[in-house]
Formats: sequence, C-alpha cells, structure tokens
Amino acid sequence: MGVPTSPRSEEAARAAGIVIGLPGDPLDLAFDGADAIDPSGLCVKGAGGAMVRERVVAESAARFIVLVDPPKIVVSLDEWGLLPIAVVPFAATRVVAQLAHLAPVTRDTRSDDGMVLVDLTVPPGADWQLVADRVRALPGVLDHGLFQLMLDDVLIGHGDGSVTTAA
Repeated sequence: MGVPTSPRSEEAARAAGIVIGLPGDPLDLAFDGADAIDPSGLCVKGAGGAMVRERVVAESAARFIVLVDPPKIVVSLDEWGLLPIAVVPFAATRVVAQLAHLAPVTRDTRSDDGMVLVDLTVPPGADWQLVADRVRALPGVLDHGLFQLMLDDVLIGHGDGSVTTAA
C-alpha cells in the first residue's frame, strides 16, 4: 500500500499497480526527497509545495527515509536560504505582512490542497528551528517545510550508483 503526497505521484502509483491507502493510515515505511539537509539532520522540504502532505505521511510511518543526491547535503541550511510555508488563503495577506522581516515571496501556484505557498528568506546564522516554530505559531500558517531527520535515514545516491547515508 502507498500513500502518495501529490496527484501526479498517485497517478503514477496507480499506473504501476500500487494500492493507494488513506492519508494517516499507519505505514511501515515512507520515503521522499528533500531540498537541503544539514549535518544535524535539519531538512528543508516543500520547494514543490507539498510539505503538509509530506509531513502527514512522514508522521504516519514507522520509518521515514529521505533520498537525495550529494548537492542536497549542505554545511548549513543558510546555503538553501528559503523556508517554504503553507498558509490558509483567508489569512495570507496578514501572514505575509507579519513576516515582512523574512522577505516573503508568495508563489503564483497553490498547494494541491489549495493553500497559499510562501517562501521566507531565513537570515544567515539564524536558528532555523526557532524561526520555523515562531512562523508556525502565527494564526493561518498551516505548516512549514522544516523537518528533523535521523541521519541514518538519509540515503545519498551517487553518480556511480553507490548509496551512502548522511550519518
């Protein structure tokens, strides 16, 4: 059984004969990609706008594995610089105004769930977890793209076909 995080993934899964489960069903394993991962396991996801669905699936799984290529492993999330957030449309104007200090950029497209997608510029040297927690506490912010991973569960695929972990 699989629980895809986007309609496009669901279509591909169905075409491959994978039985589709419901979001929130207990899963043995989930896997997904990432935008950037630092040495402490902090990870930014959501450049594609599915961070809410990705968190639901990740939290439903006994084990969550992230698959990346070497450039996604960064010394600091400052190299990536952006924290995507999903905002309830009704609150988007207010949330963007409240986050003006993080140079919010509202995307032209919405998430598959109709949420407004906003990219925030996290200042270099900032505590990403603190920024994410403060942002998520704002009324209207549904979720953010910062995840904490176990480095043993980060698989790095290399051009020669080998796979290593980030641990």
